[in-house]
Amino acid sequence: MKLLKQAVWILALTVTLYSCSNAKRSADISNIDLKIEIGRFDRDFWNLDSADLQNDLLRLGKKYPELLPIYLERIVEFGKITDTVTISTIHKFHKDTSVIHLYTDALNKYQDVSDIENKLTDAFKRAKYFFPDAETPQICMHVSGLNQSIVVGEHFISLSTDNYMGSDYPLYKRVMIYNYLRPNMCREKITSDYVTAFLSAEFPFFSQKRLLLDEMIYKGKIIYALSLLMPNEPEHWLIGYTQEQLAWANHYEKDIWLTMLKQQQLFSHDPMLTVQYMNDAPFTAPIAQDSPGRLGVFMGWKIVESYMRKEQDISPLELMKNTDYSKILEQSGYRP
Repeated sequence: MKLLKQAVWILALTVTLYSCSNAKRSADISNIDLKIEIGRFDRDFWNLDSADLQNDLLRLGKKYPELLPIYLERIVEFGKITDTVTISTIHKFHKDTSVIHLYTDALNKYQDVSDIENKLTDAFKRAKYFFPDAETPQICMHVSGLNQSIVVGEHFISLSTDNYMGSDYPLYKRVMIYNYLRPNMCREKITSDYVTAFLSAEFPFFSQKRLLLDEMIYKGKIIYALSLLMPNEPEHWLIGYTQEQLAWANHYEKDIWLTMLKQQQLFSHDPMLTVQYMNDAPFTAPIAQDSPGRLGVFMGWKIVESYMRKEQDISPLELMKNTDYSKILEQSGYRP
């Protein structure tokens, strides 16, 4: 009977500790006044008045003072707003049949973005709660011609909708976009990509040693914070895996860890090894050909989760500001 009481007490203590931890990592957003409305730069740019293009372009510049010059000079590379060649290039751009097809498809697919705005509103309310000093950026959409998916400025984040047309969008196959990239080129990935861009800009990567471990844990912190800001999002979308890929990674987590330890890879300075573990790829080369790519990101996420479970008094903000990656690993007690 005494043993039973002790077991019940231990169980109660465990539940209490978990509840306290959960409370520290959950956000009360009921009193946060915020509504994300996506700036439809894509629509506004496409609807420029060709009869008065110069003045209409200046008006567009007042609405998107940061995005427009970046779009014209760096994304589509037309030139400066005031250049005469830019005006003539836009005229030709609007008449190009392939451009018309792509723009029409993108604008039609994203005619209604209220679902994305609602999810972003919830996520950025949580960001206000966990990171109160962080500025909520202007959220925009543009069409890049399959160029840059995400553009981050000082006060804005813009996403290229033509890179999120769905994995079966015919143009992707015609322009030979790799098969392993296409599953993430869909509507379901948009909100998490916006929020990931926000977190990466707010908490940029810093490392003096440039170890593989450093990048793993940094990316793991981003995914962990993303899970706090989007608690209802399926985990596989957070990391950009299919459900099957996430199941594979979870199943072989211990084997991946043992391989990294045996090969002494964690403290490697080899940039090629970092690329193999961290970058998009059909598989993670040092592990197995049937593995998903970016297993370094997955393992970093698992280490950070272990760290935050163990270190109950560490706030999400303190985690994101901590760049002592070796200490995070040490204190995590990570043992898959």
